[in-house]
Amino acid sequence: MSLVIDQANFEDINELIGLYLTIYGKDYPLEVGTNKDVMTQHISDKESTLWLVMRDTDTNTIAASCIFELDLDYKIGKITGMTVNKSYRGKGLATKLLGEGIDRVLHTGKRVHSLYATSRTIEISSQKMLMANGLRPLGIFPNARKIKHYETLTLMGIYAEGVLDKRSPVEKVPPQMLPLYDAIGDVFENSNHPTVGHACPIRSTENDIGDEDFEYIDAPRFVEKRFEEVFQGDKESIFYPFHKPNLIISSQKCDLEIFASFSKKDHYCVLVTANNPIRDLEGQFKQLMFSMKEKGIYYVETLMRADYYEVICFLLENKFLPSALYPAMREEDGKMHDYVLLTRTMVPLDFSETHIDDCFLPFVNQYVEQWIEMNLKSLGVNK
Repeated sequence: MSLVIDQANFEDINELIGLYLTIYGKDYPLEVGTNKDVMTQHISDKESTLWLVMRDTDTNTIAASCIFELDLDYKIGKITGMTVNKSYRGKGLATKLLGEGIDRVLHTGKRVHSLYATSRTIEISSQKMLMANGLRPLGIFPNARKIKHYETLTLMGIYAEGVLDKRSPVEKVPPQMLPLYDAIGDVFENSNHPTVGHACPIRSTENDIGDEDFEYIDAPRFVEKRFEEVFQGDKESIFYPFHKPNLIISSQKCDLEIFASFSKKDHYCVLVTANNPIRDLEGQFKQLMFSMKEKGIYYVETLMRADYYEVICFLLENKFLPSALYPAMREEDGKMHDYVLLTRTMVPLDFSETHIDDCFLPFVNQYVEQWIEMNLKSLGVNK
């Protein structure tokens, strides 16, 4: 057996599709392992994608595959599609391939400030493999993906040298974010973070009327064109790396267009941005969530800069919960800003088939405690 690390080429696509199908089955939700056009685009774009494979030159077989997507505008990268041929397992190929890619784009290559990865929780091995290559826990995506059942994913990150030293301090956060900052403080030494939570103001609901009728425009090419028209040159509003909107949710009363990325296959939806502040919906936001569930959206997430106190409070009021924190995610004016992931699941919370490394327990525990506080304490249910 002679194994070499190489970059994927067009001739590999059919074999790669077969590899992902064999390992993950027909339920694999990512197009990067199932859609020939998407895979061709990634292999062609060597500036923004590093697709590494481990080849067995004796048998001309792909033994392992891993993809590094790069957003060079924001200097952030994503590790995805890590898989190993069943015939080559137990040889440390995933660790070797991942280590090679991290070195090329982060340490030696210095093309990005950080890399992140998500991992499934049906078993711990993928989490261990990522941590063996230096990735650290940042949080969870609860009930995020529907594969055979609703799975929770983990979030991990790794940084270039000196990046975390440039973190911009966050002065004011709601109390609900403090447990996340405590968990991150345990992960990264000398982590400066807020220690006092500022309670969110109580908004009057006197004028809330849930009679808004939302329109859903599910036309990816139109959505892409409209997105470019609305946000041309506006990098602040569209910061959501590796998520392109394919859906517009329109509110006529508020003159609001929400640009979202929706995966029908696993009912997963990301609120990327909007043409006007989402807080303009006020009490109508609850109606928005109801209508999204009617459209088959069972998990919603959005990303906010950690110092956007008022917007975070609005989302917390509408049953979003902080589930992950990405320190030093984005550079602006020489400072690195933290971002918080806020999530809402529309289906019953279920961790019964979740297998997770102990280092993620602080993130799981803080989420569960807040979920109970938000959903069950009014009924007199305690943890």
